Amino acid sequence: MSLRVSPSSRPQEPVNESPGARPWLGVRFVCSGQYQRVYRDVNGERYLARCHKCGKTITFKVGHGGSDQRFFDVSC
Repeated sequence: MSLRVSPSSRPQEPVNESPGARPWLGVRFVCSGQYQRVYRDVNGERYLARCHKCGKTITFKVGHGGSDQRFFDVSC
């Protein structure tokens, strides 16, 4: 069974984009209703998120042709 990912609406509070801050994504797992802030790996190649309820993982790759979205809903 595959995971479905869709962009979610941006939260009302501003996102801190200060220089030198570590890049992150906001991921909400629908099955558990939990939100996670997922930071880019040390190689700068991906973001890895894991659902606390079902244990499924999803990888967001960094690179050309990617998305400019910062927040995602994951159905697992």
